Formats: sequence, structure tokens, C-alpha cells
Amino acid sequence: SLSGKGKLTAELVTKLTNYYGWALKAHQGNIDEMENAVLATYYHVTSTDAKPQHSRCPKGEDSWCAHNKAVARQQAPPKHRYNLPEYVAEALLPVYTRLSDRKLLERCQRGKTQNSNESLHSVIMSLVPKTKHASLFTVETAVAEAVARFNAGKKRASEAILKELHLNQGNTDVERCLEKDQQRLVACDKKHTRAEDFKNAMKKRRVKESDGDYEPGGF
Repeated sequence: SLSGKGKLTAELVTKLTNYYGWALKAHQGNIDEMENAVLATYYHVTSTDAKPQHSRCPKGEDSWCAHNKAVARQQAPPKHRYNLPEYVAEALLPVYTRLSDRKLLERCQRGKTQNSNESLHSVIMSLVPKTKHASLFTVETAVAEAVARFNAGKKRASEAILKELHLNQGNTDVERCLEKDQQRLVACDKKHTRAEDFKNAMKKRRVKESDGDYEPGGF
């Protein structure tokens, strides 16, 4: 078993997930640094007292890596917190190999996920659900309308489509479109706020834990 005491606990998995996100955001725009930061997380957490692996961790007295920080201060490195069994480390390696794949990192180098594409896809799927069969013409029409809605908003997209059909946009349609556009803006603002809150929380957590028991954030 890979999980349980002395192995992959829920707490450790959560930290690994959070630090993966941090590795991407902290080094956005630089694939080499992103790749190194992701792998540093793996080698750091799988290090043991008998086999420390901190060559990828930041060096210096301000490093989040307690081992490298102690070395920089000419102090005895602290004992490793996890000391995961070798078979657990071996099981994690393929996962981190995929997570540090350069093609994947290229899509994340601007510090963004594929949420924009996912949002566009959600608009398309709202018009032509993938659970139902649709003709090529229907799909092409839905994609065109979805792109117009995504880029210009529902009101302007609806207005442009009706204009091409030589039809006028009714008041009810205008009100409904404006309502949808407002809902979209509110949802976008909430998502942005949650992302900023998470970023700030992670920053505070790293600062707080950097003075804790075997540092890189209690890693």
C-alpha cells in the first residue's frame, strides 16, 4: 500500500498538490525553472536521512529547503520529516515525470491553466451537449456562436446573429442576454478572487512554515 502512516498521507498529498501549483506560478514564463521546481518537490520529499537529494532545491540561507539552508549556515542538517519507503518514491516518480513534461509546462508557462479553453468548451457544450448526437452543420454553427459569445458577450453575439438574419432583437432577449453577461462577469470575478486568495494563503503558509519542523513549508 502507498498510503498510510509513514507513507502517502492525506496531509502530504495535499501539500504536494499545493506545491506543484506554486512551482508553476512562481516560475511562470520559464519552462526550465518550472521543470526544476516541480522535480525539486519530488526529490525533496523523497529524500531520507540515508539518501538526501536536495541538489535541485534552492541554495542559500533563505532557501525553503531546511537541508540546504542548514548547509549554507554551516549547521548540521535536520532529520528528514518523511523518510518515505523506497517503493513509494519509485511509485511517485512516473507521476512527477508526467507533471514535469515540457509539453505540459509549455501550456502553463504564462501562469494560467486551460480555464479559458475549458470555459469556451463549456459554452459549446451548453449548445450541443456531447451526450447527444448532432450533425456537422449543427456543431459548426454551435462553435461559431460559442466563440462569438465567449469573445463579445451574449448580447453582442445575439445582436450580430439576428442582424445577419435581418431580424431585430426584442427587449426581452436584450434583458436576458444582459443578465447572462452579468452572471458571467460575477462568476469570473469570484474565480479571480479565489485564485488570488489561494495565492496569498500559500505565500503566508510558506513564510509561516519556513520556521517550522523541517522546512520547505513543513515539507
